[in-house]
Amino acid sequence: MKKRILIVEDEAAIIELLRLVLEREGYEVHSCQSGRDAISTIKKVNPHLVLLDVMLPGLDGASIVRIMNEDEILSSTPVIVTSALRESEKMFLPYPQVKAFCSKPFALKNLVEQVKHAIGD
Repeated sequence: MKKRILIVEDEAAIIELLRLVLEREGYEVHSCQSGRDAISTIKKVNPHLVLLDVMLPGLDGASIVRIMNEDEILSSTPVIVTSALRESEKMFLPYPQVKAFCSKPFALKNLVEQVKHAIGD
């Protein structure tokens, strides 16, 4: 069974790039483009990993992680945060489910390595 990854990202081009790379690695990839839809999509997809942008319409990445952290089921879902704002990394330090922080633009090879590590592959 393929492991599921949910990409929460407002830039369609980034979603498609990540989808191509991650599907080539053998993952099942789902996506949503707003923070508003993120929690319901996480509950629906039940991903093995969430790739989460910080700046999103509706709810930002930090709010999404906080909601996940307070939910008994979602708090165990690993998250990799992506952002062009390197200084936003410190917002996520209190949350143990955040396994990595990737600065944009990211090197795809490094991102794939972090995904494999976070998912346990």
